Amino acid sequence: MNELKKYIGTKIKDYRKELKITSVELGKLSNTSQTTISGIERGDRFASFEVMIKICEVLGITLYDVLPSEITKNLDLNVLDRNDERINIILSTMAPEDIEIAENLLLNHMSFLKDFNNLTPEAKQYLTKFIDSVLNNS
Repeated sequence: MNELKKYIGTKIKDYRKELKITSVELGKLSNTSQTTISGIERGDRFASFEVMIKICEVLGITLYDVLPSEITKNLDLNVLDRNDERINIILSTMAPEDIEIAENLLLNHMSFLKDFNNLTPEAKQYLTKFIDSVLNNS
């Protein structure tokens, strides 16, 4: 288990350094303390699943990216390939300026998208209709 902690910690540190951000910055961006980030990077501790997801989101990676290949080799990563294919099809139908808007929405307003995803189906439908009406009146 210690080897796994060290492996994950090293991967997190490598990705953080690639982005040229400090552990303090990663802590702030992931709503985690610098002490927690340092402990993870040294391999002294595991973080909760929620914390790891936040850290990975900030680093622009997935949990698969920080796990050793012997753990992920038996996982069905075809699901990810199918999602990539769907995304590529959607992007191929969009104008460059629409792709830029979508990218901005995803990068800067992820919390809104997560909140929207947690709404009831009725609330999603209501909000979608409202947004459509605003866009159609512009």
